Amino acid sequence: MPYNINFCQDQITAGGATAAPLGPLPRLLYVRDGEVEVNGSVLRAGESAAASAGCEIQGRAEWSQIWRWEVDLPNKPQTALQGDGLLTIRRMSRLITTLDLARGSEWLLRLDQITSRAGHISDPHTHPGPGIRCLLRGTFNIEQSGERYRSGVPGEPWWESGGDEVVFWGSETMEASFLRGMVLPVDCAGSPTGNTSTTDPNRQRARWTLHVDERFTVPDSDR
Repeated sequence: MPYNINFCQDQITAGGATAAPLGPLPRLLYVRDGEVEVNGSVLRAGESAAASAGCEIQGRAEWSQIWRWEVDLPNKPQTALQGDGLLTIRRMSRLITTLDLARGSEWLLRLDQITSRAGHISDPHTHPGPGIRCLLRGTFNIEQSGERYRSGVPGEPWWESGGDEVVFWGSETMEASFLRGMVLPVDCAGSPTGNTSTTDPNRQRARWTLHVDERFTVPDSDR
């Protein structure tokens, strides 16, 4: 069954709060700026959480920004926060075509982070699943079949299909760091992804940080 990965940026002012919770969906959140309360738990800048059972948000700083990844049917509208002091900007939505998300099957929604040193150029590589990336700092370039991204700046998203080989590089003067919201097979839990034919043992890789691995089951019927 076809599903989308959706990526939104939510802005919340001090005292802003959702008038109604977001419904159940495979969902991951990352606090880019500020401080928020999500389902009763405080998240500060740089922290992340899964909120798949539902999501209520309240602002705890003068201004906060959340990056939000969700998996949903392509004919459903992307979810926006409703209430005073809230603003949702829909940044990207892409159809998953490289995985068969059959009803009742189990998958992994992952949020992780890649940090590459100044001047680093990756080897050509693939991943076992697709995802939407968003740049945290530095600048970024990628090259893959049908998808090119040049001189990206922090806050800009891009798409990687997973199955197509990709090469990335950043600046020669500053490291680059980005987040990835990806759908993966469940056997990837806890382990980095990235398949390359390079065998040089002295080759320095980009640094990998796992934020959240959230398992989800594709519903047996359309929502």
